[in-house]
Amino acid sequence: VRNGNGVLTAEQRQELDNLAEARKDAAERLRNAEQGEQRAKDLDESFRREHGGPDEQRGGADSEFAKWVRESRAGDGYDVALESRAMSAAGGTGKAGVHSQLWEYAVETSEILGYATLMTTTDGNTIPMPRATVHAEPGAVDIAANGAIPDSDSTLDTVDLAVAKRGYKTAVPNELLQDATFDVEGYIARNAGRQLGLEVTTAAAAAADAGFTVAGVTTPVGPNTGLGDQSAEGQGTDYLVDLFYSVIAPYRASSKCAFGMSDGAAAVVRKLKTADGKPVWEPALVAGSPDLILGKPVFVEPQFDAFGPSAKPIWFGDWSALTVRIAGGLRFERSAEAGFGNDQTVFRALVRRGAVALDPNAVKYLATGAAA
Repeated sequence: VRNGNGVLTAEQRQELDNLAEARKDAAERLRNAEQGEQRAKDLDESFRREHGGPDEQRGGADSEFAKWVRESRAGDGYDVALESRAMSAAGGTGKAGVHSQLWEYAVETSEILGYATLMTTTDGNTIPMPRATVHAEPGAVDIAANGAIPDSDSTLDTVDLAVAKRGYKTAVPNELLQDATFDVEGYIARNAGRQLGLEVTTAAAAAADAGFTVAGVTTPVGPNTGLGDQSAEGQGTDYLVDLFYSVIAPYRASSKCAFGMSDGAAAVVRKLKTADGKPVWEPALVAGSPDLILGKPVFVEPQFDAFGPSAKPIWFGDWSALTVRIAGGLRFERSAEAGFGNDQTVFRALVRRGAVALDPNAVKYLATGAAA
């Protein structure tokens, strides 16, 4: 047979027959594999219906974070981003949800972080930051045609924004990690977020105290356990009004302008009333919104001073001038080997954080007088 006439040779015909047989065999193997996979699924579903598995006990698909808690290798970590992300729609705690949860718990514990400017860096090298102590301003008189334009220079210096490390480690019995009825990852996320948030707040409050150096109002010499007599002119709520207007209008107009105070100061201010007898502290009308004082948000920061002689219990101004830095994110890591002798898995939570105030005039404080 001549191949030039378009007729297959015996060898070519045999090759096609072999290809057809191989294709048939491959199709049969694929069908068998699909049937085997389906039988496995049916068996697994039957087992879950009969005995109840982790999904049923937890009310949803096992989370990625839960799997990491139980199965990851020694030294594996969960680095937490600082941007907000939606929680898992199924109610689980997937990777994005854990990132969001840990940071949300940190902010929930440390309200000041909701007002400060946040900076994230991959490394912890010290960064010189520009700080303005005096701002350039227009002249006090109009400029005539061909008139000289007055000089006005800002006074700038630099302040180093360094970071320091804080953290902790905790050992968890492996029985808890294997017990699907206990929300161990939820507990770990809450505790880690809150504790790391408190460490970031410690740096932020210290930077505010060191960098915002201007007193807006000062109370008289005395016991300094509060704001004086509410019925006396120049005391009580009047101190808050004076502190409010000690900050210039551009700062007061900022979306980050707020009152900040310690727990003890908040207890004092909540009892104050305006001249017409209304409480100066206005509770939020919508869940999730901040309470207000004189129309501005208020947050409580336990790291601030309590009332006492020569203290700074109440602050007010534009908190965006406070820059809080986190280097390398919030770190959350595990090791099965570290607690091997006690059948434990050890978790550690770490953060490298620092903060500086970049405009000393943006936030001012109420200063209490010296002791009598």
